[in-house]
Amino acid sequence: MSFDGVRQYATAGDGGFAPVGSNETIEMWVNYAGATNTQDFLVLRTDLLSGVQIGIHSGALAVWRVYVDRVLVQAPTAPTANSWHHVAYTYDTVVQTLYVDGVAVDAEMNPTDGHTPTSAWLGTFDGSTNLFKGQLDEVRVWTVARSASQVASDMQHPSGQAQTGLVAYWTFDDAGDDGYSLDLSGSGNDVTLGDGVVGWMPSRVPSGVPF
Repeated sequence: MSFDGVRQYATAGDGGFAPVGSNETIEMWVNYAGATNTQDFLVLRTDLLSGVQIGIHSGALAVWRVYVDRVLVQAPTAPTANSWHHVAYTYDTVVQTLYVDGVAVDAEMNPTDGHTPTSAWLGTFDGSTNLFKGQLDEVRVWTVARSASQVASDMQHPSGQAQTGLVAYWTFDDAGDDGYSLDLSGSGNDVTLGDGVVGWMPSRVPSGVPF
């Protein structure tokens, strides 16, 4: 899915997502145009009170809290722009870890937020801010903390549609272009492109993910 960084974004269901303070893994393949400003790849949040954001934060690849904008984990250097990278974030109720291309680049013991997320956004924070320019593919949300070996081995192939703890799996490979993209996890958390407005919909393009 390709986002123009101007107005394109998507939203998704969040049924079955991890309650606050629980085990969690979020992973995706991303190809961003540049590490400038703040751009959201994926946001899971409750209004403006709580949640987690994954993307470019002030020029760095990071995961941060919605409330008070506190960085949880951050890559020491930004991965090369205009090429595909696998990004994964795990939380095991104690340690939060950020992986880039299957390698842990940061691990911290930071507190989580206090509210379970009630909305999911792709390519933006709210439809108009932190807009992402680049491409996303193979986005997966889990209610388990995936191990380092699982992150490293599973990033290089498609995920099975019925795995324990997999509550959202978006490949964007739908044949139609009807404004939706299916959740292949079986949880029903389908993606709505641009709130149904054609000019706001990210576009489907051939993927360069190195499977």
